[in-house]
Amino acid sequence: MFQHIELSIHYLTTLPMKNIYILSLLLLTFSLKAQETWTLQQCMDYAETHNSQLQKIKNNELLFNQIVLQAKGAMLPSINASASQNYNFGRSIDPFTNVYVNQQVRSNNFNVNGSLVLFNGFLLQNTLKQSKDDVAAAQQDIEQYRLDMSISIVQAYVSILMNEEIIENSKRQALTTKEVYDRMNSLKESGVVTKSSALDVYAQWKTEEATVIQSKNNLDLSYLNLGLLLQLADPMAIRIAKPTDLLDKNKMAYSNPDEAMKNVIDQIPQLKSLEYKKESTTHAYYASKGRYYPRITLNGSLGTIYSTSGKVVTGQQFTGTKVIGVTQTGNDNVLTNTYATTLSDKAYGMQLKDNYSKFIGATLSIPILNGLQVRTTVHRNHIAMTQADLDYTIAKVSLQRTIYTAFYQASGSQSKLSALNESYSATQESFRNAEKRLDGGIITSVEFNQIKNTLSQSQSNLVQAKYDFIFKNAILDIYSGQPVNIQ
Repeated sequence: MFQHIELSIHYLTTLPMKNIYILSLLLLTFSLKAQETWTLQQCMDYAETHNSQLQKIKNNELLFNQIVLQAKGAMLPSINASASQNYNFGRSIDPFTNVYVNQQVRSNNFNVNGSLVLFNGFLLQNTLKQSKDDVAAAQQDIEQYRLDMSISIVQAYVSILMNEEIIENSKRQALTTKEVYDRMNSLKESGVVTKSSALDVYAQWKTEEATVIQSKNNLDLSYLNLGLLLQLADPMAIRIAKPTDLLDKNKMAYSNPDEAMKNVIDQIPQLKSLEYKKESTTHAYYASKGRYYPRITLNGSLGTIYSTSGKVVTGQQFTGTKVIGVTQTGNDNVLTNTYATTLSDKAYGMQLKDNYSKFIGATLSIPILNGLQVRTTVHRNHIAMTQADLDYTIAKVSLQRTIYTAFYQASGSQSKLSALNESYSATQESFRNAEKRLDGGIITSVEFNQIKNTLSQSQSNLVQAKYDFIFKNAILDIYSGQPVNIQ
């Protein structure tokens, strides 16, 4: 392998410089082809699945869904089972006979108990409604982040388009100046123009070549910005598809700001989110007020027990008689038979069956004094409810300001674009006349460069105004939920 590398290097060093230059161009072309071309929609789709912040916000919705499930579960009965094994040594209460014994006793207890809240001031119902509103608000927060992300991606995308067009214009300007310089260099030999005039045009040409380099750097920064927004492993490994009908995008999306606001007001996820948050704080307020009311709970349990002290009679044996009294005359004793009882351990299953118990009851709990916790919680939730209402009002006013500003900015950009189109046409005509007058020696190179600079500035202003209008008009489309048609 190393031998092949040495041969390749030796082969390259023996190539003429012209061939090496051609080979470099071929390698550069292959590298550019390896870079993927993305449309605006592809950028949006990629960000949807790869943007970390968006995935984090989506997790918030999952958390709130679990809270909803928890709130639903709180309305179900609470059922628990328990089992225990106990050893008692010395004097202790026999769990089987419930009397004191002085012996080692092993026992097992088995219980199943449950409770169901019948009434607690609608706290559970309002808590469930609150958690559902929180989920709806989280979903709208996701949509709002998508909206904000879309604006950032469109801005980066349009910035790339603008810088690519600026590069092309800068290259044409530099090429035009070079052609003028070549003509002046020829005229210099015949004495039509001075050497100084030719050098002035040469300096203008090199200055414009430096502008091309700066424009390329600006384009690289624009691609870097888009690549970072998409969180690509290699931010520079992306190239965008150039729209075919971009020049036709010079019409406003709306005729007046009121029309824009009317279409936008029902589409903005931020306002929808704040509406759900208002509802959430309202339900939280009424849920906290429910703690003022009595709480009624239905309770029940099942249980049984086993003990090693549990015995069962298995038989009796006659052991004799004993005196229990005397007759009325006092001459004879009254006797009774005596028996010895035979006991054996009571079977495990029999004990569980015989000791089986059931319980059902209801509990009424009335809050009287609890350190003002309920009172302060209710007041805090009432303040939060008022704050949520203010947040919605503030956001609505801010949105109105944003939409009106976007509309007037787009409208101003449209008017500016129209004026700059006329200005650029005039400067083009002025430049063509200047070229002819320079060739004829009627104007100096300094005057020519001034006219040339005016043309370059006019063209740059026109490009910036065009893409500024496209972006600001796209903002109105995004806010109104319309697809951004920059394809």
